[in-house]
Amino acid sequence: MKKSKICDAEELRLQWLVNFKLPNYWKKIGWALLSLSFALIILTKFLDGDFSVIISILKKITLLGLLIVVISKEKIEDELMENLRGKAFSFSFIIGVVYVLVQPLINYLVFVILKPQKARFEDLGDFQILWFLLIVYLTAFWFLKRRNA
Repeated sequence: MKKSKICDAEELRLQWLVNFKLPNYWKKIGWALLSLSFALIILTKFLDGDFSVIISILKKITLLGLLIVVISKEKIEDELMENLRGKAFSFSFIIGVVYVLVQPLINYLVFVILKPQKARFEDLGDFQILWFLLIVYLTAFWFLKRRNA
């Protein structure tokens, strides 16, 4: 196979991935998954027992719900929405990197001040990072939509 055909095929796959959006009604499904899993996580805090496996699964469902909301189309999906999505993704990525770099240091300094005997430097978990990125994206996209409406 020629090199140009391989490159064209890869570019088509990449374009499909970049342009992939779920229909608008999936937003409701994503919000429902997010709300239900979040409520169940909170509920497990009030119940006695070891729910670590269930909480882990519910955290994944929470992230899935957020992802579905993020990749669902708006009711009117046009070039402006694509532009706003790009800006929101850029903003959330930059803020996310800063958060990952600074937050462990802040956590450590707070522990040094409040509980010096328990002070440890720990990195953030994957759930916390992904949750933060998706929430920052949704917030930035919402503000950009309101400003341009």
